[in-house]
Amino acid sequence: MTTISGTGCSLMDYLYTDIDFSSAAFARLLSRTASDGGLKPGGLVFLEDFERFSGRAFHEILRELAGDRKPDAANLGGPSVVSLINAAQLLEGDGFRVRFYGARGRDGAGDELAGIVAKTPLDVSGYAVVEGLTPFTQVLSDPRFDGGHGERTFVNNIGAAWNYHPDDLPDRFFDSDIVAFGGTALTPRIHDGLGTLAPRARKNGAIVVVNTVYDFRNQARNPDGLWPLGSNEDLTAGTEAYPAVDLLITDREEALHLSGEGSVEAAIGRFRSRGVGAAIVTEGARNLVFYSDGSVFGKTEPKSLPVSARVSRELASGSVPKGDTTGCGDNFAGGVIASVANQLHSGARRGMLDLEEASSWGVSSGGFCCFYVGGTYTESKPGEKRARVEAYYRDYRTQIGKA
Repeated sequence: MTTISGTGCSLMDYLYTDIDFSSAAFARLLSRTASDGGLKPGGLVFLEDFERFSGRAFHEILRELAGDRKPDAANLGGPSVVSLINAAQLLEGDGFRVRFYGARGRDGAGDELAGIVAKTPLDVSGYAVVEGLTPFTQVLSDPRFDGGHGERTFVNNIGAAWNYHPDDLPDRFFDSDIVAFGGTALTPRIHDGLGTLAPRARKNGAIVVVNTVYDFRNQARNPDGLWPLGSNEDLTAGTEAYPAVDLLITDREEALHLSGEGSVEAAIGRFRSRGVGAAIVTEGARNLVFYSDGSVFGKTEPKSLPVSARVSRELASGSVPKGDTTGCGDNFAGGVIASVANQLHSGARRGMLDLEEASSWGVSSGGFCCFYVGGTYTESKPGEKRARVEAYYRDYRTQIGKA
């Protein structure tokens, strides 16, 4: 049995899919200075900071932007749980176990969240119910933004995630083939403990994967400083989680904030110098870049890969239903994690895993996410999502000359 255990951000996403970012009402809410609590396309702001910035209650602002309509969709979101659900769907069947550990509140949103996850093959026996509101994000999406590529902005309430601690993770979490930390910047206690948690997982023989999210908390604390992968004390002492990370998955903006560099190439160089075994840096609808030092994946100097041409064609033609970009990065990470697990299960050894193969499943999973609303895809039958993603994967492998 190949086991994946993950923890980090899990929340309810309430999605509004046709918000005009060019409107005067939206423009009045845009951030003017770093970390002032205003909105930023592609960025996240905490609910209390946004209300302080705007001087108004969020429900009033939402009514101005979206009218009286209800959310276009309410879905399970979060870089950890969404990536793990995708991995579980791609791996569904004998030989794999994918487990999530986290916290939700004792409220209606928590019940709604539990109902959604129960329809997936993800093992949530470690999903604790704690005091506090279930974490949620109001997602405002403009499909016309960036020349039609689309973009979102997020208003987040951390809620019960404040009450989930490293000590809440049981021993069996660390006794896994892959341990994944996803979007921990929105699970503050877990994030601050990464400098201890990641080495513990590595010591137990796990492959440690970290997929990041915009760290608005540390950005607000120190707008001109590095984001720590761990606590601020770890950053000061130079004992962050980086040396215990086998694979870092991040987007361009997050990579630059984490590294303090001005380009993807320089950021990759910084991650390598900090001991990260491999990294993938994505940039939305643009090319991704990856590298590996040979410790887990075959050694690869920085290499660029395109997005899926088939996905781009279908989005442009309207030949398939168009969703939004919410959860594309999370599904990308889940596709990568699933491929790593599948390669391990097939007998691949450390130092021989194929990062380009894993990235191909990431590209295909992230691309397929553009055809439904939200990050979590609800299957009508087991194996449905894998079959659909695999069709894009096969086209993508042909596209990059690896059929």
